[in-house]
Amino acid sequence: MEGKEKFDIQHPEAWELLVSIEDKRVDYILFSPSVPGSLAIGQVERADESLQGLEDAVYETPDLLNDYKRVRVVVHSSHFVLFPSEMSDADCQELVRHAFPDDDGDAAVCPVPGNCVKMAWLMPRGMQAFLGRTFNYPQVVHHLAPLCGYFVEQNRDDDKSRMFLHLEDERMDLAIYRDGALQCANSYPVTDDQSDAYFVLNAWRTHDLDQLTDELLMMGDSDRCAAMNPLLREYVKHVMPAVYPTAAMQLGRNAMQAPLELILLALCE
Repeated sequence: MEGKEKFDIQHPEAWELLVSIEDKRVDYILFSPSVPGSLAIGQVERADESLQGLEDAVYETPDLLNDYKRVRVVVHSSHFVLFPSEMSDADCQELVRHAFPDDDGDAAVCPVPGNCVKMAWLMPRGMQAFLGRTFNYPQVVHHLAPLCGYFVEQNRDDDKSRMFLHLEDERMDLAIYRDGALQCANSYPVTDDQSDAYFVLNAWRTHDLDQLTDELLMMGDSDRCAAMNPLLREYVKHVMPAVYPTAAMQLGRNAMQAPLELILLALCE
């Protein structure tokens, strides 16, 4: 585990593995549900963005190859569409292929926890088969799914409209809720603070949020949040931090160093 505390996993059948796959790296966490504070975190760089680069990164990391109690995988993809939950998975897969005709990747579908929607997305061709033969019946979800699931819990039973913004070094994710229901979710590659603020405020205006009464809540990288805060406050009155899940501290003292989507997925049983 590069630069992270390593735990000696004696009985992997009692542990859970959660993996986050991005173009340049693979992040992962390990924890035992029956052992408070057992969280271990790791990261391995990919040689390139190809499927072979992913396979090499995984097969060269022994911690990823044990026979764990449960394996869940988060895939980052910019090609995704939200659909009503009553639509069939087959229809969602067909429609997301039509939405991105230049992408010949594998289509996948997952529910968005706590919302009446599901998400279909495209991952690189062959990745789905690789995950299935490498891990023991892995549950595979889009990276926005656990974030939107957590945000809807923060917005439940409240008629206030809110935008939630999650900021990281290389991307920002946003979700908009009205009357407790998900209205929009999107993910953007990071460029610069001014351009990122433009995308946020354009989404704010597109979904007719009120500059004086509605709220914009941010979480993630503290430096990026600090840089974006004054830019957004010029146009939105209520810009404030989102609440980090306190239950994550029970997983282990390093929880805040792990990718948020993995921590939220770990807390979602």
